[in-house]
Amino acid sequence: MFQALGLEEFEQGCLVLAYAAALDKKYEKLLAYLQDDITLKAPTTALAVQLFLPLESTMEEYLSRFARRDRFTSLFDRERLLAGQLVLHPVVREFLSTGTVAPMPGLRLFDGARERPSGPLVTGQETARRLDLLYGEPGERMICLTGGPGTGKRFQVEHLMARSGQRCVFVSLDCERPEERAAEGVLAARLTGACLCFGHMERLDAEGKRLPAEERLLQDILDLEPAHEKIFLLSQLPIRARLSRLTVELEVPDPTEDDRIALFRAFLGETELGDGLTVEELAAKFRFSPRQIQLACRQAAGLARLEGEAAVPSREMHQCCYRQVVHKLGDLASRVRPAFHWDDVVMPEGQKKLLQHACGHIKFQHRIYSEWGFDKKIAYGRGLSILFAGAPGTGKTMCAQVIANELNMEMYKINISQIVSKYIGETEKNLQAVFTEAKRSNCVLFFDECDALFGKRSEVKDAHDRNANVEVAYLLQQIEEYDGVCILATNLIGNIDEAFMRRITYVVRFPFPDAAMREEIYRRTIPAAAPLADDIDWAFLAEKFELSGGHIKNIVLSAAFLAALEGQSIGMSHLLRSAVGEMKKNEIVVVREELREYADLLDG
Repeated sequence: MFQALGLEEFEQGCLVLAYAAALDKKYEKLLAYLQDDITLKAPTTALAVQLFLPLESTMEEYLSRFARRDRFTSLFDRERLLAGQLVLHPVVREFLSTGTVAPMPGLRLFDGARERPSGPLVTGQETARRLDLLYGEPGERMICLTGGPGTGKRFQVEHLMARSGQRCVFVSLDCERPEERAAEGVLAARLTGACLCFGHMERLDAEGKRLPAEERLLQDILDLEPAHEKIFLLSQLPIRARLSRLTVELEVPDPTEDDRIALFRAFLGETELGDGLTVEELAAKFRFSPRQIQLACRQAAGLARLEGEAAVPSREMHQCCYRQVVHKLGDLASRVRPAFHWDDVVMPEGQKKLLQHACGHIKFQHRIYSEWGFDKKIAYGRGLSILFAGAPGTGKTMCAQVIANELNMEMYKINISQIVSKYIGETEKNLQAVFTEAKRSNCVLFFDECDALFGKRSEVKDAHDRNANVEVAYLLQQIEEYDGVCILATNLIGNIDEAFMRRITYVVRFPFPDAAMREEIYRRTIPAAAPLADDIDWAFLAEKFELSGGHIKNIVLSAAFLAALEGQSIGMSHLLRSAVGEMKKNEIVVVREELREYADLLDG
């Protein structure tokens, strides 16, 4: 050890003295006697110099050595050393006692000769090959691996250590005093003969924007004189710093869809997927990092074992995936929990099939683009965008929930009032934030009354017209580049910009329901558990009151509360009174004679 640390005879004596004091309390009395102070239980620097001073040397010369910051003084607690006491650094004391360095907050030793990485290297073989070349080259290097969070930067270094049988100390600099944490890491690496890997070096500015590591921090690490010639830096952003050691940057790309498929297969292992769910569908929906895929699959497999199931149900697998999603979309939109299914939809068969066709756009995305080669023909615009057009209450929001349920995806409704701003440039900024967070959330985006955002571009007469046109153009660009599911609803399809229509994958028109459809809506809106009287004339209600599905929902709900208030089953009287009330709410007068034989029920 002395040779590995490069310690001189005097320095070796100081180290042994400090360790003896920490090792056994029996030395405390001896030290107190030697220093003529019963309160001094740790050796002082003066005592060390008296005991180990080389011949023909002066006390002042060797006492001054403890004021330096070098490899020797890093072995001791800095604050106690400044107070004139020789107390070993906790990392040194632990290494001398155990021969290794145990994990501590922000610092962990990985031994490639004894440990295995947390999983197989399923993807990133090209990155691994280039890492091998860089690590094998002689000379000092700072190897910077850049890439998004969870892309496997640390994982690659672990596999490199396992392939070479070497050790590496992983140090997280996400703390209040990164310089001290870095010094601990350098010390641990020097003691164990390991190389160093620093991560979480980025910082945030006042607006929360992520900035690359400070050049000063990186140079401070080099000034600590790390023993190993290779240092790894893990960063989400490129390192832009001029350092005293050669820095080589290696990008770890986000996994492609084929990569995600391979990762899902590898981490699921023998665990099967149920309900017709495929890894191809999961890979298309969730643009996850390897770490997220690993955690989602681990949770899903664990749940399947607990339930004693041979396969993971589709809904549970999706829930495990969404638990790995971290986003801020809740600040910009409202979470909608889908409550409707295909059985709740009452609309012409042609439109219903079109909706089901749209769902297949996500389920079979991998087959179309990867297996059939359409990815070579279509470089962007692979997302699913659907425009729902129809009068209020015709079921646009309901069908958006049906699609989210069918795809087992979370749904967020965009609050237009929080997006549109009177200040120039703010609307575009808010839109960019929405789509950025949507990519992270892997959810369905739902824009209600979208004509407020996607209106036709007008002739430019002043700065306001120019700004409005810029907003529309920017939104068109975001829709086209978005790879997820985006549903837009409008009551006024004539107001939508023509260029926007070209970028829409499917347009579904919601007709006003006819009498037959209204009767079916009445019947499907009432739950099976609700008590019904035998006197309900569904055909009369549907024929007499020409209302949309949204109004019918209000009528049925109001009738249910009336029936509960009167302690009766839901009957014709309750539905009729609620229907007349709904008409009055919309300023439509219902003449009593038009209700024919049911007119007297209004007096119930």
